[in-house]
Amino acid sequence: MGRKNKKEAINKEVNRLTYAYTFLLSAAVIFILSLKSFTFNILGNHISYAIFMMPFIYFLVELIMKEIGYKPAKIAVLVSTVVVYISSILIDVIFGVKFSILNYFGITFAYFLSQFLNLSIYYYMLDNYKTPLFFVILNMIFCLLINNMLYMLFTSGMVFTDTFWTSYTLVVILQFIICVVLSIIINLVRQGIEID
Repeated sequence: MGRKNKKEAINKEVNRLTYAYTFLLSAAVIFILSLKSFTFNILGNHISYAIFMMPFIYFLVELIMKEIGYKPAKIAVLVSTVVVYISSILIDVIFGVKFSILNYFGITFAYFLSQFLNLSIYYYMLDNYKTPLFFVILNMIFCLLINNMLYMLFTSGMVFTDTFWTSYTLVVILQFIICVVLSIIINLVRQGIEID
């Protein structure tokens, strides 16, 4: 097989994987949006089930980037951002929730900014360092904190209840535990295809 044919075969495989991962990421985002109104009670604090799933979204984006490259990961994030926006509107319309453009913008902006930061920082670490586990965990937690704060800023209008900081601390602790496990897994994945 010639060099040109090999490169075409690799590009075709990357395109196929890009479509598959983009679909998977978009489906995961829709699943998380459907969980946002379901809560459980810990120490008198109501915490959404979606909190447990958010680290998996960041893990998936890092996996896409590590396996098939930066460009396909950017495409997946952009498509899933559009899916976040459209799905949040559709879910609210279907269930008769009050329409709020600021709310939809906030959810979309929080998701896009935190994913873009996650992707950029992780790409920089992969390109320049051996990405020690501590920095992978730190990156994931940092991006989740940004997402959580922006999401709460737009959706709650900064109206903090008596249990806000307790709830927020519990969310951070739960997400930290999940991030540690996911970061160990992502560090075990070998870096795959990277097309110029």
